[in-house]
Amino acid sequence: MLKSALIILVFTAFFAAVEIVFGLYRRPGVLTMRELGAGLLSLGTSVLMRGASFGASFWVFRALWPRSEGALAGVSFWLAFPIYVLLEEYGTYWVHRKSHEWPWLWRIHKPHHVPRNMNVAVTYRENWLWYLLVPSAWLAPAVVWLGQPGAYVAGLSFRTVIGLMEHCDLRWDLRLQRHRFTRPVMWVLERIISLPDTHHVHHGVGRFGNAMKNYGAALICFDALHGTLMIPHARQEGFGLPEGAPVEPWAEQLFWPFVRSTKERTDRRRSVEHSPPAAALAAAEAVIYTAEGRAVVVR
Repeated sequence: MLKSALIILVFTAFFAAVEIVFGLYRRPGVLTMRELGAGLLSLGTSVLMRGASFGASFWVFRALWPRSEGALAGVSFWLAFPIYVLLEEYGTYWVHRKSHEWPWLWRIHKPHHVPRNMNVAVTYRENWLWYLLVPSAWLAPAVVWLGQPGAYVAGLSFRTVIGLMEHCDLRWDLRLQRHRFTRPVMWVLERIISLPDTHHVHHGVGRFGNAMKNYGAALICFDALHGTLMIPHARQEGFGLPEGAPVEPWAEQLFWPFVRSTKERTDRRRSVEHSPPAAALAAAEAVIYTAEGRAVVVR
């Protein structure tokens, strides 16, 4: 577990240092609790929740399947590693996709879409419950328990690097996509792994933004498979939630349901505002659900 935390912290520190060198934190509003502060706090939460999921999973495995420990130790790393990554990524794709379709799950994932600036801290900016719902909460401990710690460490390193890179606002990929010598390689790469160009679409607003596209965490190939891939080869006009979507205080975003705002408690006593008609929802480019279950149409 300490090795996992070290991997995450080292890679995060490296990408953060790059962002500092390029002056990304000098942008207005970045050095606030709403943006960078909440993201860094969530980084600590993610490490703690990962440790908790490992501890709880190992306890369950020892209690129910004690003889399964090390059962796959003889399997080749080169077979275990890709299978582990593919399973975890495919499960994450569907959990992420449903978090934009089911109001109760959107309530948990919504904090990830609040920031108006992209940087490495956004990578971990989630409600604490998110880290119990994603497949890595139980699949990662299972892989280690079954005797493939190397596959887990390699998978964690791969997913961490891609996750930090795709949230970073250094758009190195645009140059390579436009250069005639690197364009063919990028055409293949951008359909396999998630790059800033594709993931910024998911966080973006405006012409080149669509939260209902590009759900892949590290692998974007599942978006291509299920028809949710969008590759704009362009910068987004902005990031964050659409105009009109309510934003809870940062503490409530990260630690709901333990932290609830006065406004939320008051709103529960009122009648819930009706969602737009079915025709408007069907014609929308994307639909964002509020914590109260109201649908906000994005055109």
